[in-house]
Amino acid sequence: MPKINFCPHCGSRIQDDGNFCQECGLKLYDETVKTIRIEQLRCSKSEANRLAESTPNHKKERVLKGTSAKNRNIYWLTASITILAFVIIYYSSQPTKEYKIIKDQPQVVSSASYPSTRYDQSYSIAFARNGKIILPLDVVKEKKMVKFDYFGKNITIPILAYLSEDGKVITAISMCEPCNSKDFHIQGSSLVCNSCGTSWNLNDLEAISGSCGKYPPDPIPSAVVDNEIQIDQYIVLNWQRRV
Repeated sequence: MPKINFCPHCGSRIQDDGNFCQECGLKLYDETVKTIRIEQLRCSKSEANRLAESTPNHKKERVLKGTSAKNRNIYWLTASITILAFVIIYYSSQPTKEYKIIKDQPQVVSSASYPSTRYDQSYSIAFARNGKIILPLDVVKEKKMVKFDYFGKNITIPILAYLSEDGKVITAISMCEPCNSKDFHIQGSSLVCNSCGTSWNLNDLEAISGSCGKYPPDPIPSAVVDNEIQIDQYIVLNWQRRV
């Protein structure tokens, strides 16, 4: 049994090996269980908790918990940024509506070229038959870029047909919707709005420059049958402005 040198109650120095403190009379040893009476001076629960939290081990635990939470936040932030980047890359790599339609358009000549100076559209006459809008193919081959108006019930819709540089027939609603222009010209490899000067790539209608770049002439599918370019009437009649 260890010897007590100081009284656990009053703090007085113990001068001999007696069982009692000479100052306050506290019994120092319990002969029954042979244990020191320090248990009588236990700290309160709140004080014990405070003391425990002030130990290095608890400090270390708090630091580790804080570090763990910080690491989780960094993980989720990194994961969110990665997912967002993936979504942006995925959608930006998807083919545009214009590309999808133009890709399937029929090729009628081996190639077509245009001057670096302004090349204006010509006007043509089209007609409707059996649910189709009919435009003579020979006219488009000769003029390379024509425009005509389709007259529906209480509506007139301008339509543009031209040859891309790789010889495809491209048909589209002849309208630059933001500025309401219905007329275009070709210059080199660009299709240009006569009103605002916005330009698009002639072959895929990707924007090149100008404030209306998001809204090129809206392409519509067409087919070549014998000497006719045929467009479904319902596509034209159901067309709606994008802006």
